[in-house]
Amino acid sequence: MIKPQSRKILLIINRNAGQKEGAHVIEVVVPFLEANGFQVEYSYTNHSGHATEIALEASKIGFDTIVAVGGDGTVNEVAQALIGTKIPMGIIPLGSGNGLAGELGISTSINQSLQTLINGKDLELDVWKFNQQRFLCTSGIGFDAAIANKMDKASSRGFWKYAKLVLQECASFQTTDVELKIDGQSIKEAVFMVTFANASQFGNRAFIAPGACMTDGLIDIVVVKKFSKIWLPLFAGALFLKLIPKLPFVDCYRANQIKLELADTKVYHFDGEPRELETPALISMESEKIVVRCGR
Repeated sequence: MIKPQSRKILLIINRNAGQKEGAHVIEVVVPFLEANGFQVEYSYTNHSGHATEIALEASKIGFDTIVAVGGDGTVNEVAQALIGTKIPMGIIPLGSGNGLAGELGISTSINQSLQTLINGKDLELDVWKFNQQRFLCTSGIGFDAAIANKMDKASSRGFWKYAKLVLQECASFQTTDVELKIDGQSIKEAVFMVTFANASQFGNRAFIAPGACMTDGLIDIVVVKKFSKIWLPLFAGALFLKLIPKLPFVDCYRANQIKLELADTKVYHFDGEPRELETPALISMESEKIVVRCGR
């Protein structure tokens, strides 16, 4: 529950999120919050990284809660500024994936996500790093990173665009040779993908690491080894049925630290955002945490 004195809220809005629903969200959100006694200000993002800039400045001038209104990209940018500040981040999810919102029980219904802002609880979450790049939910290499890279360059976004790219990439995707040390244990494999999961899902209720917990100080590593493409429909179904760990070509680990010594690929992703890969890479927990208002 928000404390009575915690009444100054900033909304950081991606006006293009949710089929441009973000442009009109203030028509519902601001009156609702003001009617419940909140002092509300809002700002629109104008370019990549702008949400981080806005949140960083806002964190210094007395806002009690800072709310990301948009998709996973907006949420991630706001989060980058609030790690270690103790200022709660709220989420009004308008994206196609809504990974962190889904993990924390925050509804994609604007009215229900507003109820979470008012009545939800603040949870302190672990933050992890891929080298120095911080992430909240997942990071990884291989197929998912390749899709993230393609999505980043696409002229449109959304679930159906993502699904189309997945189908196209499946036909030609080549495995990646990796060398890992997971808490000192050496692994060499040709992999379809390797995911470092602080959260259980990518988004859209696709559960890559069903047992992952964002508050246990550990990270789940899901190694999807090379497999015949006739297994692809089963792999896709297992994501949504929380059955990935049961597949015969999947190995799962839980660790404090991972060293990615070698990977025959140029790209990794953090929370769905692609970046150029440099190895060796260290995946480790950040010393600071982030507070997020959640629905469970």
